[in-house]
Amino acid sequence: MKEILLEHFHRYPQMQLQDAVKLLYQSEFGGGHMITSPEKSLKSLEDEWKGCKGRKPPVVCESIGGGMHRIYIDALNEGLSPDTLNRLFVETANGKGGTREAFEKKLTLLVQCCEQGELPYEKAQAEEYLDLYRSRGCPPVSHSACYCEAYHPAYRVVADCYARYYEAFVKIDQALAEKEMLLISIDGMCAAGKSTMGRILQSVYSCNLFHMDDFFLQPHQRTPKRMNQVGSNVDYERFKEEILDHLGDREGLEYQVYDCKTQTLDHFVKTSWNRLNIVEGSYSQHPYFGDIWDLRFFCEVSPAKQLNRILARNGESMLKRFKQEWIPKENDYFAAFGIREKSIRMENNAEKYVDRLK
Repeated sequence: MKEILLEHFHRYPQMQLQDAVKLLYQSEFGGGHMITSPEKSLKSLEDEWKGCKGRKPPVVCESIGGGMHRIYIDALNEGLSPDTLNRLFVETANGKGGTREAFEKKLTLLVQCCEQGELPYEKAQAEEYLDLYRSRGCPPVSHSACYCEAYHPAYRVVADCYARYYEAFVKIDQALAEKEMLLISIDGMCAAGKSTMGRILQSVYSCNLFHMDDFFLQPHQRTPKRMNQVGSNVDYERFKEEILDHLGDREGLEYQVYDCKTQTLDHFVKTSWNRLNIVEGSYSQHPYFGDIWDLRFFCEVSPAKQLNRILARNGESMLKRFKQEWIPKENDYFAAFGIREKSIRMENNAEKYVDRLK
């Protein structure tokens, strides 16, 4: 938190103690105090946007600590829709907690930074401000007049889990504005966050989400000839017949889920027609399906982090199998068909978007 606090003072030299407290408050409690209803929140956002068109702030998305980011309303000028930004804001507010005890620790940090000469305020000055602030019950505060005049802040506070996919939200909103139906693939390395990205997108958009894991080959299909092919682990034929061939059916579609534990086809799932359909999982961009994707995303992670995640998720014995079998097969598939190069690459860490979205 200290690093972020000092970074904001460096970026915004007109920042006052009041603005520092606002930063710390938002990092702990989010911005939910602004919301009376999702509908009013959206109307307020749209009205505020009218005064921001044409502006270009230093950043569009920046970390404020505590698992929170500020996404500036100027992002709407880049293609992010007001509906999407408002949903991110509202969903963040619904899930954000925070405690007075943790907030007090952050206020103490502010005083320590002043005492150590790392911020342009005397310790006594900070303590006097905070004594008055505490006497009022530590309410949310506005930005100072100096800060507003210098930087014209206009943003919404959203959780890291949304901010890390900022680029994806922009691309999807741009495409939805142009197309009646949208088909998206999320491919990539195992343990790189494909399923997580799919769930996040599904929580924000009204969409269908399909999983390639539900279409693994059944044991009788794993012939030597099939398994020697690049990208051979998935039943492409069944996925095409049950999913892809019926996405346009207004009555919806039905497919059967493969159970990895029993290695058999299990229950059926019925979905309604939707203009936005997302497919997540390794091999989702296999050339067997043709050039069908409106957007392609590729989730990647460092090899070391990948192995650590697999170990934590699957255990030591399964890690060996991943290393010996599944990871090499995926790498062969990525290389043979240029999957990474054809996609928008999503490195699965929130830090990617701190100060890099110009």
